Amino acid sequence: MNVFTWFSDRNNITFLIAIAGFAMSLYNFLRALWDRRCALSIDYVNHHCSPCKGHTRFEIRMNIQNLSSAPLSIVRMYIICDGKSYSFAFPAQEVMEFTHTKGGIETRHSEVLSQSLPFTISGHGVCGAYFAAYLPPELQSKLEGKCKFQLAVQTPQKRVVFDIDAHNPGLDFEEYGFFTNA
Repeated sequence: MNVFTWFSDRNNITFLIAIAGFAMSLYNFLRALWDRRCALSIDYVNHHCSPCKGHTRFEIRMNIQNLSSAPLSIVRMYIICDGKSYSFAFPAQEVMEFTHTKGGIETRHSEVLSQSLPFTISGHGVCGAYFAAYLPPELQSKLEGKCKFQLAVQTPQKRVVFDIDAHNPGLDFEEYGFFTNA
């Protein structure tokens, strides 16, 4: 039986179109799952620790990149240190307060706030922000210099854990001005 006789039968052509349609539908379904996956990366920028009313106030500046084409919601975030998990603050927290003076006159008084949770990052988007957590006082000495810890990011789909090599402790004085109160 040759190919031309097989294609001359209308039922065979209908069967071939049905198989091609099924294959394309399966491909589109798997591609949609792949595009909506929970894929993100974290780029550490810097961190700072300070005592605050019986706690250690831990602030981290980082960029979170959504690697998928679908929007990604970040519901909660945690720092994991010494095997224990500590939640980042939900509402925005003051990270820095600063002024600019010109000729002895205060020209601007501003504050920098942390990112409030939850938040959404658009497809292939990036959110660069500060995040604040209140930790037990005994963690200050461990986290105020160069250190290693883990960050857990909770999305509606899953929880992703990142190992962070925190090599840049300190504040962003050069970028934002003069620190007056935090």
